[in-house]
Parts: sequence; structure tokens; C-alpha cells
Amino acid sequence: MPAKKFYFYSFLQWVIFTALKLWFFRYEIFVNPGVQEIVFWIITSIVAVALIRRLGIISYMEALFAMIFWTAGNGFLDLLFTSSLTGLSIFYNSQYLGHLLVMNVSMFLFHKKRHVHIRHELHAKAHAQHPAHSDKEHKH
Repeated sequence: MPAKKFYFYSFLQWVIFTALKLWFFRYEIFVNPGVQEIVFWIITSIVAVALIRRLGIISYMEALFAMIFWTAGNGFLDLLFTSSLTGLSIFYNSQYLGHLLVMNVSMFLFHKKRHVHIRHELHAKAHAQHPAHSDKEHKH
């Protein structure tokens, strides 16, 4: 995972999630707060998966690093910016904590896994070396 790409998508993730949190925590978008919470988590999951997959094929350790880095960055930026507009009570909100959990689980489950990619390459290489049927077998 190239560092430049990682930092770009980290910055993009922080901007998108900060804007989403400001929108969902400051305004009543849906009449039912439960629906608003679920929609927020769904959007969080979609954005997290889209961004982590843009990093390319990564190992579980790299995915774990991205999860920790992005979660810490989110917490820091929320302390600096989001809490100044929504109040410090955002950190005690189950919707906020659920957002972090949904983001991390989505990233862990849906990143492009290196071991799967390697297995596909080995499988393709094995089939390329051993053709299934040759012309001589069909002529009997």
C-alpha cells in the first residue's frame, strides 16, 4: 500500500465522515431517529468499504493499521471540529460509537485481501501450466 495513496484516502475519509457526522448529528433528517441512525451506519459502511478497497490489495495487518489510523484520526478531528459544533456529548452517543464499529467491521470484512489474491494467482498459474485437454487426446 503506497503511503501517498493511503494518506490521500485517509484525508478524504476524514473529510467525508466529518461532514456526515455534522449533517446527521446537527439536523433531524428523518422523523424517526432510529431510521436516521441506521441510514447513517449504512452510509458509513458504504463509504468505508469504497475507500478501503481503493487502497488496493492489502493484508490483514495493513487493514488493521488503516482501521486504527482512521479511527484515531476520526476521534481527533471530532474532538477538534465536530464537537465544537455538536457538543462533547457526541462522544457518549451510541450512534457515534456504532459508526466507529460499523466502519471498522466493514473495512475488515470487505478490504481486498492479499491472501485471496495470491490464491487466485496461483490457481491461474497452475491452470496455465496444465491445459485441461490437448488436441492429441481428442483424436484417439
